[in-house]
Amino acid sequence: MEILLDTNFILTCAKQKIDFASLADNIIDEEINWIIPQDVLNELGALKDRVGMKTKDRDAAKLGFETIQDLDAQIVQLPGKNPNVDIKIVSYITDKNIVLASMDKNLKSRINNKILTIRGKNDLELV
Repeated sequence: MEILLDTNFILTCAKQKIDFASLADNIIDEEINWIIPQDVLNELGALKDRVGMKTKDRDAAKLGFETIQDLDAQIVQLPGKNPNVDIKIVSYITDKNIVLASMDKNLKSRINNKILTIRGKNDLELV
C-alpha cells in the first residue's frame, strides 16, 4: 500500500509524539510504501529554519523532518506549477490507489482516496 504524507500530518504526529509508521503497521496488513512529495520536504525545511516561529512548532518541524528521513520513503515531484501544495497533491493522487495521510479537512474533502488520519490523542484510522 502506498501512503502519501502531507505536511500537517507529519507536524501533528511530531507535536503529539505519535509514531505513525509503527501504528500504521499495526492497522494495515500489507507492506507500506511511504511517499513524500518534495514540496512537503521543502515546507518542513522552511518551517524548521524559520526565524520568529514558536519553539514548539519549530521543534515539531525538526522532529518531523528527522522522522521522515528514517522512513526510507520515496520522494516524488508533484506535477504542475501551482504554488499550492494541496492542489498538487490532489492532482497527483486522483485516480491512483494511494492513501493520503492528512489532517487537512479541506484537502480530505477534495479526494475520493482512502485517508490515514489521527483519531483521539494517539491512534490512527484508515477511512
